[in-house]
Amino acid sequence: MRIAIDASSAAVPQKTGIAKYVHRLIENLEELDTENEYVVLYRLSRWKRRGCFYAPRKKTTTIKLFQEPVFSGRGIDVFHGPDARIPRIRGPKLVATVHDVFSLVSDQFADAKFRERKITHYRDIAARADRIICDSDATRRDFVRFFPKAESKICVIHLGVDDQFYPRPEAEVRQIKAKYGIASDYILFVGALSIRKNMLRMFDAFLSARQRLGANLQFVAAGKLAYGKEQILEYVKEHHCESEILLPGYVQDAELPALYSGARLFLFTTLYEGFGVPILEALACGAPVLTSNNSAMSEIAPGATRLVDPLSTERMAEEIVSMLRQNNACGQKKPNVMAHPVPTWKEMAERILAVYHE
Repeated sequence: MRIAIDASSAAVPQKTGIAKYVHRLIENLEELDTENEYVVLYRLSRWKRRGCFYAPRKKTTTIKLFQEPVFSGRGIDVFHGPDARIPRIRGPKLVATVHDVFSLVSDQFADAKFRERKITHYRDIAARADRIICDSDATRRDFVRFFPKAESKICVIHLGVDDQFYPRPEAEVRQIKAKYGIASDYILFVGALSIRKNMLRMFDAFLSARQRLGANLQFVAAGKLAYGKEQILEYVKEHHCESEILLPGYVQDAELPALYSGARLFLFTTLYEGFGVPILEALACGAPVLTSNNSAMSEIAPGATRLVDPLSTERMAEEIVSMLRQNNACGQKKPNVMAHPVPTWKEMAERILAVYHE
């Protein structure tokens, strides 16, 4: 088979979320698959970002530009749109991945233009895709709620974690703390800093828990500022908590394992997730995880995380206090004992390859 994958959304220098998914998928398919040829496609509008294009590892994998409506799909057996978008072509079987549908379930998490574009793509996928891959059963349920006729075409394939995520020694933790100005014990968040991520309630809960514990504790919120960033920055300024709440920005993948390993607690009580890869990364590095009881988060690692209502700042603060006190009672956490087994990108790619063959 000749399989085309639209990597347009991965043409960014800092690969998180969907961009990481696309690259890890292609990398692992190249390693796993000795039978098929791959064409990694980029929309013509991404040409200026060509320095961020995928670098093939095999001669049977090629990089090409495409543009609708000129692109016909000729010579391609399967086309995969890994970011919820497929072209209007005839011939190839069409596969699409839907990571989340927050644009359908709420109008609070993105601007109107973004939501309208996403909803148009979802509607098109529901009508024309031969197979729809959802990251979680929660995303599948939400998608079916809006597009019930597409249910028979949907399969659920969980995402994975890089093998570099494992507990790191104290020396590495000290280095990463020094680099980012972390002067004490800390709880950690990793992800885009946006309204959907529930940052303001997490900040409130952290400050409340810190006061109750009477501890010299910091909150490291690592990630790029996103939708609602003005409110996030204003909160830190108004509460005069620049030394308690640290915003280091985007952190490279190579540094994340040490950051996770040193955290007393990983706090990921967001308002909606289609999956939640940082939960798995934190568990793989031995960090205790407090996350939300909604959307996909309760399904990611059942029994390995503690769940809370993300709308209740009070309950969130209580759980933070409880988990930190519990850790203290048990002594210093031992990352190599507490690390939780997690799925890998290779396992995900194997299942997606099976979808292509199907």
